[in-house]
Amino acid sequence: MISSSTSGTASGSFATGGRYVVKSEINHRDDNEDSFLITELTPVLAGPVLPVLAIADGMGGLEHGGDVSREALRRTVLALLESIQIEPRLNRSDTAEPMTVEVLQKALWGALEQANAQVRRMVQANGWHTAGSTIVVALLVGETVVAANLGDSPLFHYDATGQKLVKITRDHSVAGVLLRAGMISPEMARHHEGRSRLEFFVGAPSLPREISVYNRPLHQGDLLLLCTDGVSGSLSHERLTELLATAGGDLERTADALIKAGRDLGEKDNQTLILWWHGSEQTERQSADAGETSTVAQMVGAVEQPDRSPTVSGGDTGDGMAV
Repeated sequence: MISSSTSGTASGSFATGGRYVVKSEINHRDDNEDSFLITELTPVLAGPVLPVLAIADGMGGLEHGGDVSREALRRTVLALLESIQIEPRLNRSDTAEPMTVEVLQKALWGALEQANAQVRRMVQANGWHTAGSTIVVALLVGETVVAANLGDSPLFHYDATGQKLVKITRDHSVAGVLLRAGMISPEMARHHEGRSRLEFFVGAPSLPREISVYNRPLHQGDLLLLCTDGVSGSLSHERLTELLATAGGDLERTADALIKAGRDLGEKDNQTLILWWHGSEQTERQSADAGETSTVAQMVGAVEQPDRSPTVSGGDTGDGMAV
């Protein structure tokens, strides 16, 4: 689905594993120029599906931001459908080969190039002076996320085991360029006047020479956060880490907390996010059952084991004992 609305929350899961919640709020703007997309592709006939998560943010101050953000997502997913699902099957009676990370990276960047060209044609055909949108897309292939972006809508990965948050994407803003060059700090970048001035975006005259495509391994219980800058722009890396660290699998509560945290700091822009929990529900239940079984075994063992500690009479035993 592609959606651009005043506000709303939805959640779901995929047969291959993983759960998501999506939330979009108009906040203090007159219109919601954010759009989001959650769908799936089937690269191999009758094989596992490939979840696709994407967000686009129609650039504030430019014309028809909502129209452009929707078109950016529509063209991107159509290009992915053609390159990943249709082209490999044309004139073939056998089953296509499984998609590799390298093939998906190439297909994803090609899709963004097509989206950029389509938006430029759309602007010209409608006689709009200028228009543009950010975009961030994540493909979930097995235990890996393949992602790409244009603009400043980020993708974050929270490693549940290491309790560490990593920003996977790079911002294509003036502030982002200065940050990567070491000329300003992350805190300065959040307040820099160039944070909203984008060098590259969907609809830009040119795209970066170094393609903005990434891949990262995922593990059971990890989180992915795709969002517009209305969600992450006001929040420090430490605050985002804190909010995701306390998710505990409750995606809707965490999504609400992320939106509220930005508003509490005065954020007025549209706010849209997709929060993804990675893993298998069966694995999660098995881990929980194993933990309960281990706890019960320890309790039974503690009851049944005879007391072999030395008997002390008429005084203090000294050091306490941790159980």
